Amino acid sequence: MHSLNKVNFAILDWFGPRYEPRVTELDKQLGEIFCVSDPAQYAHCLVKPAGQIDLPAIVNEKENIDRIVAALGLKEMTQSTLVRKLCTYDADPTRQAVFEYDKLVRSIYTLRYLRDPQLQRFVHRSQNRIESYHQLRSAIAQVAGKKELTGRTDLDIEISNQCARLIANAIVYYNSAILSRILTTYKASGNETALALITSTSPVAWRHVHLNGRYAFRDGGQAIDLDAIIKGLDLK
Repeated sequence: MHSLNKVNFAILDWFGPRYEPRVTELDKQLGEIFCVSDPAQYAHCLVKPAGQIDLPAIVNEKENIDRIVAALGLKEMTQSTLVRKLCTYDADPTRQAVFEYDKLVRSIYTLRYLRDPQLQRFVHRSQNRIESYHQLRSAIAQVAGKKELTGRTDLDIEISNQCARLIANAIVYYNSAILSRILTTYKASGNETALALITSTSPVAWRHVHLNGRYAFRDGGQAIDLDAIIKGLDLK
């Protein structure tokens, strides 16, 4: 939930992608559920809304909200700039409208998350993959004792970032290619134990990769022989 703020749900809802964070501190999140009608109607429910969303505030500010959406879509303004500007004035009606809209989308998602175990599994699995990838990127950044992006200018830092990303993606692709070949081999043999082990193995791993090694890249046109790599491998 560390990525959560008062506009994330609203902004991503405007542009299509759904913001689906892992819900932690459940008691606290239940206190962030709001309804559009009288909260008294839900007095008999197990999950009770914390308050009522101000729908007229959203409707009255639709024109200004549309301007914000257009500015973000045209990249005339970043999300961080938007949050900073919205928080400048406490009594700003547009700020309140965006926050109310965010509460609406967030409440719907929280209720979906609580009721759908499959969604919970998908979100947890996705978050675990992201965390694993970040750990790989961190390991690459710390090669030779470096703990941060190198460079003095914005361009140098961006080049450093993209180089680390390229290395990380190459490792993931290498692992995925090997796992895919092993999966094909054991599917043919019908070894269910081996298949269960393979399907539970993440391609984001680097224990077998010598990050401090010295590599020579030659354009010999010879593809990696995956069959030779997995030859003699016995998964039990």
